[in-house]
Amino acid sequence: TLRPATRVQILGTSVGRIDPQSYIRWDNGVSALLSVAPGDAAQLYVNVKPLFDQAYIELGHPGGDFDTAIVAAIEMLADTPALPDDSQLLRRTNYFEHDDPVLRSLPPVQKQFLLTGPENRRKTMAWFRQFASNLDLNVE
Repeated sequence: TLRPATRVQILGTSVGRIDPQSYIRWDNGVSALLSVAPGDAAQLYVNVKPLFDQAYIELGHPGGDFDTAIVAAIEMLADTPALPDDSQLLRRTNYFEHDDPVLRSLPPVQKQFLLTGPENRRKTMAWFRQFASNLDLNVE
């Protein structure tokens, strides 16, 4: 239910900048995240952390400390570059891709994070940083 009901739109037919109105499609998902207090989410995580660690081991991570996965995920999102003002998307048959080869080579999660828009990115990162802080995790 958090998946946007609409697709990203560009200002152009086959090539163009992201229509800023497209960012609104992520507002509900970001609002859902923000509706959960980071401290409450951290406490829940602490309560079930052994289950996360066990599942992480079963997925092939012998150290089994899921905290490292949380830190890596937050840092990957934090490392998502800002979208340049002149950035353009190319319309393909069933998807869009960045015109800029540097942006095109980003990991999928970073490309998706770019499509949430600068304000949603800022709010999301603030929440994740507070969540990590409540867990005493060092996120750079």
